[in-house]
Amino acid sequence: MGVKKVRRALRLALFPTRSPLETKASLLLTLPRKLGGYGLPRPEVNYVIRPRAEDIPFSQFARYEVDLCWPKRKAIVEVDSYEYHTERDQLDSDAKKRNSLKSMGWKVISVTFGQLSGDALEVLARQVARDLGVSLEGPTPELRDWLVSELS
Repeated sequence: MGVKKVRRALRLALFPTRSPLETKASLLLTLPRKLGGYGLPRPEVNYVIRPRAEDIPFSQFARYEVDLCWPKRKAIVEVDSYEYHTERDQLDSDAKKRNSLKSMGWKVISVTFGQLSGDALEVLARQVARDLGVSLEGPTPELRDWLVSELS
């Protein structure tokens, strides 16, 4: 029975994400509550942001590609895997990117593997919901934990 639910859930997945961790984060945040997700609005995936003329003095780059984005709410979730975000150059680039986006008025939330289960996931979902300006009624802890285990 669990495999059928996961297959049904994967049809709701956002594509093209760039990593299994991005897929997992997007599913946990956006799947309906009855499937163990938080039912948040679907974001744009790998969304490109170009600084406006007035933002150029605050911008480190000419364009920014972000993992999950809700452009109308100027809200972003960046998913940082332990595998690709630990080298000095990548850490420097990530910091420049986030600082620039924040200076341009974007709300940026960083997500790691450790935030995608239990109480940390609950808090993360509340943070994203707040940035989106939506109310949140999450799944039961049992259903949420089931989904987390199925996606691991």
